[in-house]
Order: sequence, then C-alpha cells, then structure tokens
Amino acid sequence: MRTDLERFFNPRAIAIVGASRDLITISGQPLKHLTAHGYGGRLYPVNPRYPEILGVKCYPALADLPEAPDLALILVNAARVPEVLRQCGAKGVRYAIIFSSGFSEVGGGGVVMQRELIAIAREYGIGVVGPNCQGMINAADRVYAGFGSVFNADYEPGAVSMVSQSGGFGFSVMNLSSLDGGLPFRQMVTTGNEIGVSALDFINYYIQDPNTEIIAGYIEGLKDARRLLDIGDAALAAGKPILMWKVGNTEHGQKAAASHTANLGGAMALYRAVFREKGIIQVEDIQDLADYGRAFRCGKLPRGNRLAIITISGGAGILMTDEVIGRGMRMAELAPQTLDRLRGIVPSFGSLLNPVDVTAAIFNDLTLVNRTLQAIVEDPGVDCVALINASLQGELAERIAREIVAGVARTDKPVFLTWSARDAVAPEAYALLDAARIPHYKSPVRCGRALAALSWYSEAKRRRDGRSGETAPVLSSAIARKTLAGKTADVTEHSAKRILAEYDIPVTREELATTKEEACAIARRMGYPVALKVQSPDIPHKTEARAVRLNLASEAEIAAAYDEVLVNARAYNKDARIEGVLVQEMATGGTEAILGVTNDDQFGPAVMFGLGGIFTEVLKDAAFRLAPVTPAIARDMVGEIKGYALLTGARGRPPADVDALVDAIVKLSALAADLKDHVAELDINPLIVMPEGKGVKAVDALIKPRSNTGIAADERGKTRER
Repeated sequence: MRTDLERFFNPRAIAIVGASRDLITISGQPLKHLTAHGYGGRLYPVNPRYPEILGVKCYPALADLPEAPDLALILVNAARVPEVLRQCGAKGVRYAIIFSSGFSEVGGGGVVMQRELIAIAREYGIGVVGPNCQGMINAADRVYAGFGSVFNADYEPGAVSMVSQSGGFGFSVMNLSSLDGGLPFRQMVTTGNEIGVSALDFINYYIQDPNTEIIAGYIEGLKDARRLLDIGDAALAAGKPILMWKVGNTEHGQKAAASHTANLGGAMALYRAVFREKGIIQVEDIQDLADYGRAFRCGKLPRGNRLAIITISGGAGILMTDEVIGRGMRMAELAPQTLDRLRGIVPSFGSLLNPVDVTAAIFNDLTLVNRTLQAIVEDPGVDCVALINASLQGELAERIAREIVAGVARTDKPVFLTWSARDAVAPEAYALLDAARIPHYKSPVRCGRALAALSWYSEAKRRRDGRSGETAPVLSSAIARKTLAGKTADVTEHSAKRILAEYDIPVTREELATTKEEACAIARRMGYPVALKVQSPDIPHKTEARAVRLNLASEAEIAAAYDEVLVNARAYNKDARIEGVLVQEMATGGTEAILGVTNDDQFGPAVMFGLGGIFTEVLKDAAFRLAPVTPAIARDMVGEIKGYALLTGARGRPPADVDALVDAIVKLSALAADLKDHVAELDINPLIVMPEGKGVKAVDALIKPRSNTGIAADERGKTRER
C-alpha cells in the first residue's frame, strides 16, 4: 500500500471517474471545485455519456486516458467500485479516493465488497483513501478534490494539517478554524472506512512535511492503534503538536461510530495513556483547536508549569487561576526581589499576590503593564505569563498593545493575553498582537485552557528528552509460556502467582493442600496466622462464593474453615472443578494496590496501576500504559493517580516502598509483553506495598488466557479479597 503521499496531495493529473454535468450532485462537484479554485494540473473526467464537462474533454474509460494520473476520484455507486479500482490498477494510478458509501459501515454484502477492494488495492499497490469519505483539500497547491459546501470557499493556506475519519465534521473544523478562528489550514483529508491509507499514515506524512507546524486529527478508532506510540514520539521529536479528537468513547458513541465509518479500536483508557505519554493533546470542541493552535503559533514553550497572572480585573484573575490549576499548572511563587520591584510599580491599592492586580491605574500610566511584565518575566520562578486586559479598546488599546509587544519581544517565555473587547473596537491592537504572534483570547477560561495545553505538551517534550537513553527491560520465561499454552479456563491464584514469580514479582508464601490434614501441616510449617482459599478455575471471585477464611490462628480453626470453604464453594457452583485449598501467609502492614494487565485487540498488552478499595473500583483512579514500560514511566504512573499522597506518608502513615512498587510495575509490563500471545487479562489484587524499604507482595492474582476471551481495556479494577 502506497504511503508516499506527496503525489496524493499535489497530483500532476487527476481522473474524475463518474463525473457528471449536474454540478450540484456529489459526482458533479469535484470537477467544478478543481477548476473553480485554479488547480494547476491536468484533469480527466471519465464518463462515456459526455464528450466534455465544463469545457474539459471527457473520456469514456480510464484506459483511454493519455497518461496514468497520480490520483483518481471514484464517484460511482458501490457495486461498480471494484471494477473501477481494478481499472485504476491496470492504468497505473497511484492513489484513489473512493467517495462511494455502502461498504462495511452497512454490514452484510458491503463487508464482502470492502474486502474485495482491499485485495485489489494490494494487488496493484494503489493507495486507497476511503471508501465512504468526502475527499481532500490542499489549500497550498489549490487542490480541492471533494464535495460539500465548504469546497466553495477559497482558503488561504496556513500551517495546520488535519486528517479526519468524518468528512462533514472534519471540513467544518477547517472552515471554522480558517475563516473564523484565525487558524488557517494547509491540508485537510478525510479517510472514511480506511481500507488503505490510514489516519496515522497521514499524520506521519504531516510530521515530515516541512510546511506543517500543527497536526490535527479526528478519530473514531484506529485499526493500527499501537503505532500511535511511534507516531507520537516522532511528532514530539519534530516539535509538531498533535491536537486530537477521540470520539466513540461511550457505549452509544461506539455504536454510532460502528455505523458511521466502521472504525472501532482500543479502549479510551489506553488512548488517554498514549496521549499523556506522547504529548498528544485531546480536544473537545472546535474552539479548542483554534485556541490551542493559536497558542502553539507563538513559537515559545514554557520550561515548567509555573504561571504568573497580571490582571486589571481581580475576578478574571481568580477565574483563570481555577482553570489552570484544574489542568495541572501551578501558580508561581514570586521571588522576594520580584516583589520588591513590584512595590515600586503596582499601586498601593493593588495586589502583589499572584494573580498580580495592577488595577485600573493603567488608564493613568500606560507603562504600568509593560513594567510589571518585565519584572515578572525576569523572575526565574516564572515559566509563563498571562495578561488580563479586560475590554480595553480604541486608541488606548493600541497603545497598550504596543507596550505589550515591546515587552514580549524581550523574553523567551510565553506570554498570553485575555482581551475581551470586540474585534471591531480594537482592530489595531489585535493586528499588532497577531503580527507579533502573541496569543489572545476573549475569555480567561479559554486563555487558561490554551496555556495549560501548551504547558502539558512542553512537559511531554521534557520527559521524552530526559529519557532518551532509557529502555524497558526484556524478561522471558519458557516455563510461563508452557504453563499457559492451550489454556482456556481461568488460571487460579496459586498457578497465577507461580507465573508472577517467574518474572521476579514477589508473592506470598503459600502451598496448595488437598486434605484437611495437609492444610494443618502446611500452617504449622508456615506459622500462624494464615488464610485458606478455595482454588477453582470456575470460581474467579472467591469472596462472592464465601470460599475464603482469614486470620486463622490454630489447627482447630483451620480444620473447621477447611470444611466450610469447600461446602460454600460447592454451594456457589456445584459443578466447579476444585484444585485444592490454598494455605497462605497473612500479609499485613502495608497499603493495598492493584496491578493489572489487559491485552487490547488494537493496542496489544497494557499495564494498569491503582490503589485498592474504592480508589480504583469506584473513583476510577487508575493509570494505564502500553507494555513494556521503563522505570521512569512506571514512576509517572504511580505519581499521576489522585491517591498518590497515601503512598508518600499522608495522615501520619509511614511512606510506602514506592521503589519496589515501580519495580513490580516494570516487571509486570515485561511479563505482559512476553506473554502477549497467551494472556488476555491479569489481575494482582491486592498487591501489598509495604513501608519504605520492605518491598511489595502479591496477595491474590488471576489470569484469563487469551484463548478464553477477547477483552478490551477499561478503567475498572474489581476488588477481590486478600
């Protein structure tokens, strides 16, 4: 499949197969738009019904064309598409956009036809875009190859390139961002069902395109989702932010996506994990794209997340403060030297606290903003600055803007503005800011969100640069693979923990007993107290079956509990296969955590970490990463959960052994990678994290073999007993 996309976006010749003289119809619009916008290449409409369309010679068939075009636009009904695509292959066409719908998105025979298209494309090496898509616009080279009202507009080329699995939404984003949002696009392509060239192929091309500075994407699902790791890494290395919509995240949204473009792939928890790790910025609305894009056009990245706010409106400063803190930024603590300088600048009735309120005194002293700005940007504890100018307008606005432009030119720190005046009353001021690439927004919330996005991306770049030489360890166990080979039933706790031990993950001391006497003997050797647990592949959640007894401190208690857990297990499931009763040491004195593995159909193996109890199960406070992970990534996972303070000694608790926890996550991720063909899901619940220096211990575990179920990751962690 072709992915050398320069000839797709800038074709020397285009064939329009199924072109119509009815210029209002879908099959009539592409030729109309290409000619209207001044496409500079050669056009070959193909339709045996017409000698010419719009004065352009029309050919009866692809075989009759005088050359092999770089791009074919296929506008015939679905049943004829395979035949036309084969003709494209015979002619030597490099790329084809299939606009027709009626393939896998409708199910049934459409699925069969789509498979036929895939086979033809592979046979001839054609780069297919679509089917069921709306085409593309390359504003820079005036290639308007598609249909829809947005193709009527003439777009000034910009530095944003976008790929969208939805044609209507994607082009509406381009239209609103280019014409109303001040963020012009360079290229826009829609991919529909993605049987050939994928969204990630286009993003990879944009990363290499020297004229694309910002990349945008709308995805419903990725069939090659794991590749997002490498794509994100390449974009970070190139300094090109990716702004991404990921939709179809609810049950109803997934159903809508399936019927829309048949693109489903990967759980949202894993998308968020990759986005976080690789600095891919998730957007929620069209306004976000324009706002974030404007932020990145400033060309400056903060060295940290410490923000100082200068405002003439105390309320607006508070509003922005709440927004940025909620998005992971910190309010800078101004240095004593900075405060001393500000005392000589800010009126006594103002505020030197961050946000710094210079009040309406700027109306009497136009240099006040610039002098305050200089004092603050020179503070080494400040990484970026936001200025809130309320609704200044007219000549005053222009003079203040000149002061700000002069001040911003003297710093490499990002400076953003909130300026709520209507465009019509401050045109000169806004023109000055735009010329200097100083981002400005009508509301403090939008400004704060954009600043937070810039800071989040910058942090991802710093993480990448700081880990350039770090690699994830590779562990392998032939014993584990042999144990799991051919398994279809759940692997019970005892066997699962023996597999964990193969990867040097600490587990509890335990032995399997098949008689009451054997259980008592094991307990004597191990030392009291102990726990008894029924082991059965048919009873994965032993607490629900009342097949667990804890803190048994004598032979009499063990003997009674042994009979009791077996009776309860058989009452719970009379057909359950009983492997025995596990006699296990009691693990106490630490913090309960949950570790897990999930093997997603699109992303592959991933590892999960969360704290026990309600934190993971109810509050969904969990961190995911694709496996394998490095120690630094594992440490990020531990630090990003909301309950992290419980591991660092909150409320007088001793600090937990975070180093041992990180090591366990790394080793579990190596297990996930090594056993990716055997494990669908693995839970360690709980993992006891002992006080600092005393390690961790897996108390319970369960493995679901890959042959047993196809499970996609979600954000739950079901709590089981010790």
